[in-house]
Amino acid sequence: MPRMSPTFSGPNPLAMLLTAFVAVLLAGCQTTPTVPANSPLVGNWRLDRSASDNPDVVVAKAVNQAESRFRRRLAKYGLGAPAQGSSDAPAEGPDYSLDTPGDRFGGPGLVGPDFRGLRQRLRYALLPPETLQIDVDDPVVSIGADELPPREYHVGEKLSRIDEYGTAIITPDFARQQFVLKSNYTSHAQRIDSYELDPASGALDLKEQITDPIAGRLIVHSVYRRE
Repeated sequence: MPRMSPTFSGPNPLAMLLTAFVAVLLAGCQTTPTVPANSPLVGNWRLDRSASDNPDVVVAKAVNQAESRFRRRLAKYGLGAPAQGSSDAPAEGPDYSLDTPGDRFGGPGLVGPDFRGLRQRLRYALLPPETLQIDVDDPVVSIGADELPPREYHVGEKLSRIDEYGTAIITPDFARQQFVLKSNYTSHAQRIDSYELDPASGALDLKEQITDPIAGRLIVHSVYRRE
């Protein structure tokens, strides 16, 4: 007589275990963004320059250090570039240095980062607005700067934008009462803007952090008072 295969009328215990395991994994991967009610960030704000960082100082220090590192690497291989302000260059003339792709005689020059362009790009990116207008209406955070049309950010939803660093994927989120905008660029740069209220002073702190592939990490703190 042929042997009959056993059959189970109830649910398969192994299948139930696998289903539960997958459900746990999916639950761990999903996050629900939380937008705080009555956010203290809401309002009109004006920059307090006396209490804020000077972005020109921060940019100059970072770019000077990056340029110094590049010069040391050139020197290591026996290469070099004319020092800025050399005796045969007029004060009002072009800066024949590492910023210049070629020399004045038509030579190819040294191939290196465009430090002059880097200074301008970083300054533009880190220069804080004079005024901010912030509104929070779950799940949308609206931020206007210097009376320009406000930009809307849907918390938990990614968006793309093109600016001085190229194309970025921006992720807006709240960390308790702090609003954070994280931008990851195709150029491998990263920017993180965070807006947080200081409960002691009632001032708004805008922290702008840029990680540049050449200049490294730069941080500028700007303090805003309610209008």
